[in-house]
Amino acid sequence: MSEIIILDTHIWIWYINRELDQFPTSWLEIIETANQVGISPVSCYEVALAQQR
Repeated sequence: MSEIIILDTHIWIWYINRELDQFPTSWLEIIETANQVGISPVSCYEVALAQQR
């Protein structure tokens, strides 16, 4: 069975900005060892709205 991790908006932002002190190291291991990691289209929309502000 394939494992897919879907990141919430703030987790995605922390991860891509390498703000690793924001969440437990066990989460980092889970994200980095998952078969697939995705984000919700809603997260993309939230980031776009934040950028507009």
